[in-house]
Amino acid sequence: MREQELAFVAARLGEAAFLTERLARQSEDKGVLLVAWLDGDPVGCVYVWLEDAEEDDLQKHLPGVPLLNRLRVLEQWRNQSIGTKLVQEAERVAREHDREQLALGIALDNEAAERLYRRLGFQEWEHGLLDTYYVVFRDGSEVREPERCRILVKDLRLTP
Repeated sequence: MREQELAFVAARLGEAAFLTERLARQSEDKGVLLVAWLDGDPVGCVYVWLEDAEEDDLQKHLPGVPLLNRLRVLEQWRNQSIGTKLVQEAERVAREHDREQLALGIALDNEAAERLYRRLGFQEWEHGLLDTYYVVFRDGSEVREPERCRILVKDLRLTP
């Protein structure tokens, strides 16, 4: 995503504070904010976190592995391969940055997303569930809400 697209994308997808914060990280080469467009309208997005993970267990077991962060597709466009294409583009970004794996944390009750990621070749890591947090923005401030996640990892060397 480019800075000049921010207001338009935020108006369509919501989460203006999150998108603003991730775009700032992108400008510092800490990640890449990807947007899916359909007929000139943004219909989905995902952030590829290229920094070290914030969670100790992720740093220990997946050092340097980029994380998929906040995949979102508008309700009316789900189940039309948009999420798949965003994940595939995130994989391309990871490879472009010479990374061999891609990982993500998924809430335990998010069955639809888990099906998508497993279909795309992500597998659960061997270290069990992880206590992490979900970032929300309230009144211009970042708030971290606790969240227990399943960690899924994909070996990018196994797919073109």
